[in-house]
Formats: sequence, C-alpha cells, structure tokens
Amino acid sequence: MTKFHPDKAGTVGDLLYRYMRARHRFSDQVEHPLPSNVVAALIGQGKAECDEIDIEPEANPPVVLDGKASDFFAAIIEKNYSAMPIWDPHLLSAWRLYVLRDSPMPRQPELRPTI
Repeated sequence: MTKFHPDKAGTVGDLLYRYMRARHRFSDQVEHPLPSNVVAALIGQGKAECDEIDIEPEANPPVVLDGKASDFFAAIIEKNYSAMPIWDPHLLSAWRLYVLRDSPMPRQPELRPTI
C-alpha cells in the first residue's frame, strides 16, 4: 500500500465522499458513506478500495471502478447519462458537477415522469 500526502488524501477523500453520497441518493442498495475525514484518513494510509469503489489517487478522476453501481459510475464518472435512462440527464449532469467539482448539491433525485 502506497501512502499519500494528507493534502492529496483529503482532496481524493472529499471527492470519494461526494461520489458515495450521490450514489446513495440514487440507490437504496448501497450504504451511507463514511465521513469524508475518515475516507481521507483511509486513503492517506494507502487504502485503494472503499465499499467496492476502486480509487487511484493519481488518476483524474480518482474513482476508477464501482462494483456495486456500475450504471451510476458510467453516468457520473464517464458522463454516459444513457446508462441510467429513468433519470433526467440534466439532473445527472448536476450531480456529476457536485461530485467532480464540488458544486452545490442538486435536488433529491426523482424518477423521470413517463408520458
């Protein structure tokens, strides 16, 4: 396990926390995220996986795989909104900005109305 500088671990930990928080909002089948400072401490100690989410702190973005929510990963990290067709693409885009750029948290996700 490679240890990382606390500043780098903190930055990655914050992003991972936002990702896990957003993922939990879209799926009841995943756990609540650990607090961001706990996630940062684990990353600083060299942890490269958290709740089946693989991270590479030097990658951009550092979240590289999600074993529990591959559709969410594709939509948020890979910007493939069609991976989650029942959700409004504008809402997914807002959540992507929240995760990757720490923009304000978007509204609670709601299923796309069917016509």
